[in-house]
Amino acid sequence: MVLKIYLFSQVSGNYQQYAVDHSETFLKQFCKNCFALNQIAIHRDGNLMYYAYAYRKTKSEIYGVCIVCGEICLNLQWLYEYFQKVLEASAYKGVLFCFDEHGKIRKNVEKFSSEAAEVDSLFCEIKGYVNKWQSYWEVLPSEDFSIPIESKISFAFDEEAKDKITDAIRHYHNVIVTMKNTAPSSFAKTIERLNSEKVQLQKERETLKNSIESLSKQKKQYRWVIVLSMLVVAGLIAILLFNRNVNELRNELMKREYSVDSLRSVVTNRDSVIYTQKKDLKHTQSILDTFALYMPILVSDMEVKNGNENYGGRIYSDRTTYIHPKLTVYSLIDGIVNLYVKFYTPNGLLTSSKADMSLTGYSYKDNVVLNKNQSTTVYLLGWGGDDRGHWNKGAYRIEVWYNNACIKAKTFYIY
Repeated sequence: MVLKIYLFSQVSGNYQQYAVDHSETFLKQFCKNCFALNQIAIHRDGNLMYYAYAYRKTKSEIYGVCIVCGEICLNLQWLYEYFQKVLEASAYKGVLFCFDEHGKIRKNVEKFSSEAAEVDSLFCEIKGYVNKWQSYWEVLPSEDFSIPIESKISFAFDEEAKDKITDAIRHYHNVIVTMKNTAPSSFAKTIERLNSEKVQLQKERETLKNSIESLSKQKKQYRWVIVLSMLVVAGLIAILLFNRNVNELRNELMKREYSVDSLRSVVTNRDSVIYTQKKDLKHTQSILDTFALYMPILVSDMEVKNGNENYGGRIYSDRTTYIHPKLTVYSLIDGIVNLYVKFYTPNGLLTSSKADMSLTGYSYKDNVVLNKNQSTTVYLLGWGGDDRGHWNKGAYRIEVWYNNACIKAKTFYIY
């Protein structure tokens, strides 16, 4: 059913698309005219229907996905929500897109073609998912040549307008639908809130630190005043002629003691604030622990090397033996975990013929030890053979999986 898929973006006037073909004219114009946070544009070109979704982060920053098929979609709400999930899942994966410090999606590569294998993998997922829901599509009616090719109509999506939108798709070459804005994912909201709370807590901590230092200095000063006053009082008691001065000093001492009591009250209040902030920090940790139930391992970087050579260096075919992956992992859990590795050649997945090494759907697995809330460099077992020149020249892909989810992927080349 789905014939082709495109990934496109426009950032500060710079338009990019993968794959590049004649559809660029339509998608460029769509980005140019995009004015809402979330829009879907439907365009008919003969017997082909283009369904393009745009996420408008800012006025000058737009990202989107487009599918091409030969049918009419009867459930735009479903298609819109799926396109949103595709972008969020890709940002969570962190290859093509990622989340910024405010929890909003941004592009993580200069050009989509630099991660062509990742884009193609994403396209396969989209095609497989959309093709499963054939009940949401109907056969495209014959084209009405009396309708101008530039005909266009716009709608704001709601339940009452669903039938009108479906009917318009049958009769107009261009239909623009502004979708309802949905709340960001819980992960995006958590990132934004934690960053905001972190900044606020740092400011309050610095203020409290300065206040405590100031109070400590004042307490030391008052202590010396009290000691000196007591000495003066003792001297005046011994000298009855200065009785009047003794009484005045006693009154002054009482005032000083009142000031000290006031300062103690301030310190008590500050301690209460610190206690409350500790509770908030525990709450934040609880949120992180909840997030750890869904994705306890975050991989920020992956590098590979050949044999005893350096990570990140060029790998030459005539020197190859074992290819070793290295990961930079931030863990939200403690203990030993199983990481599964897939090596792909241009011909497909590499697996072992040895009984003790075979794993259905994977090349091999490795056990690693992780410490909670710590960043760790993990060196995985290598894959290959003892003979030099074990690997042929070409492009390869390595994927690391945990709990049936790909947590990091990388394309590397052997020259």
